[in-house]
Amino acid sequence: MAGLDLTNLSPADAVAALRSYPRRFRAVLVPLAEDPTVADRLARVGPDGRSALDITADVARTIVLLDGALAQALVHDDAVLHPAVTDAAARHWDGAPADLDGTLVLLDDGCAAMADRAEQASSAAWYRTSAVAGADQPIETFDLLREAVRVGGDGLRAVERTLAAVR
Repeated sequence: MAGLDLTNLSPADAVAALRSYPRRFRAVLVPLAEDPTVADRLARVGPDGRSALDITADVARTIVLLDGALAQALVHDDAVLHPAVTDAAARHWDGAPADLDGTLVLLDDGCAAMADRAEQASSAAWYRTSAVAGADQPIETFDLLREAVRVGGDGLRAVERTLAAVR
């Protein structure tokens, strides 16, 4: 299955996507949480080995990570970013995800912070580059925003697939 085509994504489009993710994840997850007969579906492991709650927590944590990297890249001329900004396999999270409410708050906060930061950035800032620890190529600042949009979109589709599979 092909992911999102982000080749023509603009900063304004990215901001709109980031601001929409909390609402879109809630639309999929919250009706289940309010129904005691299906609430356990959120914690059931789907075909890819993750639950809908795990996927949502990973999305929220990754967006927070990418927002931190964006903050560094926008401020420091010689920023060196964590490998996890470009390598999903390097994204390791300690502990189990919080409950649904805590996970959605983290998603809200991360998306809002990154969208706010992106709105305040100058157009020239998007072409700045930063090193990624262990990588051969630098990354443009806009690629951090693009990755956040990709992670959110892919995560939302994964949650929908997982919930459909565990019915």
